[in-house]
Amino acid sequence: MLRTSRTLPLAALLLGALLLSFALAQDADRSLLGKLQMDEIVGYGALPSYTEAPELAALVEAGLLPPVGERLPREPRIVKSGQLVDGIGVHGGVWRDTFGVPTAGWDWGHQTQGWFGVNEMVQAWLVDTFAMWMMEEPEPLPYLATDWEWSDDGTTLTMNLVEGAHWSDGHPFTADDVLFTFEHYILDPNVPSWQSASGWTFGGKVTTLEKVDDYTIRFHFGAAFPVGAFYRMNYLAFSPQPKHVYSAYHPAFNPEKTYADLLVSAPPEDLPIVTMGAYVPVIYRPGEQLILVRNPYFWMVDEAGNQLPYHSEVWYAEGPSGEQRTFNLIADTGDRDNVENPAIFPMVFEASQRPDAHFGVTWEGFRIGYRMELNLAEVHGTTTARERALRQVFRDLDFRRALTHAIDRDGLATMAFPGPLTQAWYGGYPSGSPMYDPDLVDAEAQRFDPDLSRQILADLGFRDTDGDGIVNWPEGTEVAGQNLIIEAMTSEDQAAAVEVGQALVPLMRDIGIDLRFRVLTPGAFTVRHESANFDIIVARVDQPTPDIHGADYGPATADDPRWHQSGPEERVLLDFEQRIYEIYQEMPFEVDAARRTEMMHEALKLHTDNLYTLGLYEARGGLAVHNRLRNIPDDLPTYMYQWGMEHMPWIAYTPLEKQVAPRFLDRIPTAEAYQNRAWNR
Repeated sequence: MLRTSRTLPLAALLLGALLLSFALAQDADRSLLGKLQMDEIVGYGALPSYTEAPELAALVEAGLLPPVGERLPREPRIVKSGQLVDGIGVHGGVWRDTFGVPTAGWDWGHQTQGWFGVNEMVQAWLVDTFAMWMMEEPEPLPYLATDWEWSDDGTTLTMNLVEGAHWSDGHPFTADDVLFTFEHYILDPNVPSWQSASGWTFGGKVTTLEKVDDYTIRFHFGAAFPVGAFYRMNYLAFSPQPKHVYSAYHPAFNPEKTYADLLVSAPPEDLPIVTMGAYVPVIYRPGEQLILVRNPYFWMVDEAGNQLPYHSEVWYAEGPSGEQRTFNLIADTGDRDNVENPAIFPMVFEASQRPDAHFGVTWEGFRIGYRMELNLAEVHGTTTARERALRQVFRDLDFRRALTHAIDRDGLATMAFPGPLTQAWYGGYPSGSPMYDPDLVDAEAQRFDPDLSRQILADLGFRDTDGDGIVNWPEGTEVAGQNLIIEAMTSEDQAAAVEVGQALVPLMRDIGIDLRFRVLTPGAFTVRHESANFDIIVARVDQPTPDIHGADYGPATADDPRWHQSGPEERVLLDFEQRIYEIYQEMPFEVDAARRTEMMHEALKLHTDNLYTLGLYEARGGLAVHNRLRNIPDDLPTYMYQWGMEHMPWIAYTPLEKQVAPRFLDRIPTAEAYQNRAWNR
């Protein structure tokens, strides 16, 4: 049994706080989970009048911006009061945040702006999946696409776009931007975009997109009713690019440019950028800070006609890792933290319980899991005989059984944090997933039993023939007589994965396996991962919606999952994998929600019965929020269909008496600012 030096009184206090937070979330009017209909969340329409932030009104008065009514769409997107738990907000103040991944560039078609919510600040997307967590019957909501209609045969989908919306430089947003993104980013094999043609292939045919008019588009599919396509139209996956900006760098429009020119066309410090998001980045000092100001042309309002967002500015501090966000919240220089690493649970909890605490924490269900992913590709990524032999034995269920019985899951969970925030996990989906069913997971079949592990290894021919405590490969294998050495790896930015990976080493040695655990830099880890050059990955999974994020749970496409990638050689799926693959091929066309759940339950049982991945332990997610912020629901998930707090900055507000004073109102971009773009040069 693994041991921990952490004390149990803190765990007992946490249990009381956890139960209290659950009770309050269930009883409070500020709880929204599964309570709302679509028309209580969002709508589109013209209101009698509109109100803008004082700083924008001043620019209008100075003749530097058009009036607010001219900047908004004909029928703006209206954020309904049903989702505003504290009601209509007030303009002004600052949202303070932290990010730990450097901005790669501002072309979100293929670059990250820094994660931690930065991407969401500047992008807009066709359909919204974030708000699905609030709905009684979850389904994608309108966003840039206001509504849609299927043809009778289900092979075409006609979408209407928000009419009269503008990019932050005042240029109209139209269907041309959507087609440009689809044809010249998503489908262009020369652009490493977040999607590819394979994800838009239905019935063996790549989807095509037609411009009907400036505000109407029509998708043409190769099969009937591919409802799964909606999940390829959400945040990041289909955030339209400003054609009037990037076509100048794209070889399809400018023969003097190359794809290399396109990929470096939006360097991190070249600001301001053109965006449809709520905020515009205006200052970036790598490793230090990122400043964003409100987008004067943002196309959403509340029911009182107030143009969103409420906060005037967003101040991001850039830290070396996500843990810096925790430190900044505790130090009162940040406004929120996703509490996901069990190592920091005590720190956050204790700080939140001080009499003068400026933030509170709510805990959700178990949605974060740590697991071992064994590389099941037969030869792809191998360079040695040892690696080839391992791939073959990994594909043997009995060998995977030997590994799973060696794992002290209760001990790992207690080591991570002794108390109610962690527990043993047996793979498949985290138990906080809406698709999880405990009756389908046989925990007894994965019980901690090292004696059984040793017996299974012996039955497979693995015996310690040289007396050094490590079993040797059996005769008949390419590496007969050699010690059984397995390399496990993770990225150094996954602190909890590092800790649990180190704890696996003695557990495996106890049954005669020499597990060598390596912690790589994020860049080195990515190279090894993407080239399939690994034995085992110790990974965190935090996408609790396998129906949407199938790549985290099985062969949803030819390139997934990361532990069984396709290579130059033909990929040979195991029998149960083949059935999971078939489920994921059927899923995009299943319109009945109950049937989709049945399909995910079947995949869950196949996953756990066959030890597709080896679950280690799972943890609850926590959300820590500054007391001054309003309109944050008590039961806001850190992640469900999308990240939670990352989608709140344009509807959260701070009461006037609690606001942090903005400092960069003179940086709000106008036409002149976009013409010279010289602030950071």
